[in-house]
Amino acid sequence: MHPAPRLAAALALFCAILAAPTMPARAQAFDGYTLYAPNGSRTTYLIDMKKATVHTWTHTKSIGYSCYLLGDGSLLRSTMVSNPQLGSGGATGVVQRVSWEGALLWNYTYSSATYLAHHDICAMPNGNVLLIAWEVKTAAQAVAAGLKRSTVIWPDHLIEVQPTGSSGGNIVWQWHAWDHLVQDYDATKANYGVVADHPELLNINMGASGMGVQGGDWMHINGLSYNAALDQIVISSHTLNEVYVIDHSTTTAEAATHSGGRWGKGGDILYRWGMPSNYGAPGSKVFDVVHCAVWIPEGVPGAGHIMAFNNGAAQRRSVVVELAPPVDGNGAYTRQAGQAFGPASPSWSYTASDFFSNHLGSNQRLPNGNTFMVESTTGNMVECDPAGAVVWSYAKGGEIVRAVRYAPSYPGVQKLTGNGEVPALPSSPELVSISPNPVSSMATVSYRLPERMTVAITVVDALGREVATLADGLSDAGSHSARFDASALPSGVYYCRMLTAAGVSMLPLQRVR
Repeated sequence: MHPAPRLAAALALFCAILAAPTMPARAQAFDGYTLYAPNGSRTTYLIDMKKATVHTWTHTKSIGYSCYLLGDGSLLRSTMVSNPQLGSGGATGVVQRVSWEGALLWNYTYSSATYLAHHDICAMPNGNVLLIAWEVKTAAQAVAAGLKRSTVIWPDHLIEVQPTGSSGGNIVWQWHAWDHLVQDYDATKANYGVVADHPELLNINMGASGMGVQGGDWMHINGLSYNAALDQIVISSHTLNEVYVIDHSTTTAEAATHSGGRWGKGGDILYRWGMPSNYGAPGSKVFDVVHCAVWIPEGVPGAGHIMAFNNGAAQRRSVVVELAPPVDGNGAYTRQAGQAFGPASPSWSYTASDFFSNHLGSNQRLPNGNTFMVESTTGNMVECDPAGAVVWSYAKGGEIVRAVRYAPSYPGVQKLTGNGEVPALPSSPELVSISPNPVSSMATVSYRLPERMTVAITVVDALGREVATLADGLSDAGSHSARFDASALPSGVYYCRMLTAAGVSMLPLQRVR
């Protein structure tokens, strides 16, 4: 071909490329820090986008279910009460707040022979904490409420606790499922009615007639999320395969009735989705075990919608769904009489052929529109874009109930790092500090590692004799802390000693009474 035609053809091709629609750029992962605690572990991890550990918290008790990073840099976590008098999957009984340095700031117990906190917790904007708990109803009480079987039953209730002191708390609000029952089995009981006429109530005979996951655990509520703009709470039920929305603006007295509060319905159910047959409505079952009902927060794509993790237990394929509940001009939920609550289908969902957790599960909508999920039983964390393309993943392994991504601008992260940037790793292992020092009882030992390595941290007396072991084994790169109970030691001077392959580091420690 003559050079001129070749040049003309090249120019034509170049112009055609310029005129062609621009291909969309591949979505990027949302930058931030991921908080997680392996199930049964006594360590909480904060990792960066390169999956490097930037901070850890070491606890004296293993994680109960979930943990969250608060705006002041402290952790809110659940753990197991010692010698619980009730027990089923997800039992906890204790909520703790732990400082960035690892100091236990608050240790609240909600446990007795007739009630026990379990599963998820939720920090409120006012500093209070929402808890899920079982309460025991005797077989006689269950029969009186129209249950088909004479058996002990544990319906769920919610409490809002105002922390006081280091271990106290005032219950300032509560809601009990037991106050919102209907049944069509025994016409002699006060709550007898047509179930289909009362979608705002819970049919006591739905599910397994009071025999849930274990013992009398009927509802097995496992997810809890608060919407401050609506002053509403969403919860998810493992055994009943539904998510429920209730009004938090009520007083405790109103929450036990069918009127009052911002939405005028007291503690009755405002919205429900996932299992229409539970309230006598037509429609197919959607959830086959559901976890992690959460509100999508303000300022995030899908704000005001609800997300939930559908385990898909029988199908062995999980699906994360986003629901856009239908509302009227005043924000009240709407439903056509005799029909199931909408929407007819999720507004967005994610699944994959290898995405499966037969129970547990976690989901979070991120500010850039991506969705962060945890395939809990495999410990696999996944972030996908709105089209479902995976843009970040971390196959940590083990079992991880919850994980949460925090932006670098999140106040808790900024407070922890000073300016929102993670400090560079040290060139060699550092034994950073002991706080407080002198110590009368509990102290926190902070240390930093340049890479994953074996580390042994002990406390020795003035003669070099070991009196306590704080860490012994592999630790990831980054900042760490370990708790030290000095209460049994005599007054005097001791040394905290860190031994790694790089050598020995020591800091003096004074014990005072």
